[in-house]
Amino acid sequence: MTAAAAGSEVGPVVRRMQQQLTEAGIGPARAESRQIVAHALGVSLGDLRLAELTGRLRVNAERLHTIETLTERRSHRIPLQHVLGSAPFRALDLAVGPGVFVPRPETELLVERALELLTERRAAGQTPVSAPDGSAAAVAARLGTAPRLLQVFEAGTGSAAISLAIATEMPRTRVRTVELEPAAQAWAQRNIDAQADGLAAVESAVALVAGDAIADLATASSSPSSARSQTRSTVHLAPGRPAAEPVGAFDLIVSNPPYVPTGDVPLEPEARADPASALYSGADGLDFIRALISPAFAALQGGGGILLEHTEQQGADVRTLLEGVGFEAAQTHRDLTGRDRFTEARRPLRR
Repeated sequence: MTAAAAGSEVGPVVRRMQQQLTEAGIGPARAESRQIVAHALGVSLGDLRLAELTGRLRVNAERLHTIETLTERRSHRIPLQHVLGSAPFRALDLAVGPGVFVPRPETELLVERALELLTERRAAGQTPVSAPDGSAAAVAARLGTAPRLLQVFEAGTGSAAISLAIATEMPRTRVRTVELEPAAQAWAQRNIDAQADGLAAVESAVALVAGDAIADLATASSSPSSARSQTRSTVHLAPGRPAAEPVGAFDLIVSNPPYVPTGDVPLEPEARADPASALYSGADGLDFIRALISPAFAALQGGGGILLEHTEQQGADVRTLLEGVGFEAAQTHRDLTGRDRFTEARRPLRR
């Protein structure tokens, strides 16, 4: 970093923005003010910390105006991710804004479990699948064979955070991801396109379908055809006319569905900025899950799994619903705060 000949020291700028956010009622005001300043200056948080200590970075008038504008927007309780235009999710930096659900850190745990289940699925169908260094590609190169292509379905993708995290971290995985809302579709496709090189590098693909996820999955489970390998991301803008997948096509079905009861409107303005269709699902918050699980059961391969995020109060009900349609081994996982966060189950190998 080189010091500008003139301008404001970065430390006082951060403190001034912090005070403005504190007065607006934002709890993590210091952390958010630093994120805004770092974003506007195009530096890392580490470099910003160093600049605060050394005074070697100054903020010129143009950058200061940008910082003040962003801080003003945030002080009106516009979500920080909307203000910055992006949200981190595992190794990804996703574009987000009005009309799309902002991915939460706790959903990263659902992805972690999804990757574990997919590793198990691949191991069950192809042995060996990993090298001592954990590289499936190394084994494939040694044996002259590629790891089995895995098939995943995501219901209600939003920004495509879950689908992209799975596809970029699990080589040779094809994800069919469905979104109903046009605004969210646009954000999802933007993120999929941005990850095209990363997807190609691991021979994975994410196909975005515009339409109703439950209807699409029901069609997939009742229309036999051959599953096809895909090396590029695609979008089908034909709601109500989904492309068919074979019966029992999927190794995993995953969803962070709408699960908030309609009467439980969040108090925080930031939470209310998310699309209502991504939040609310009937009086007990379980309408979407109720409708999803039967077609999900039919669309899974024997031994395939389902992962569903939900509130901390819904774990027992979700397990009961899953077991009621034939799933087995239902179990609920907790997040890092110790709260029930998502439930998994498996389709029996035979029925």
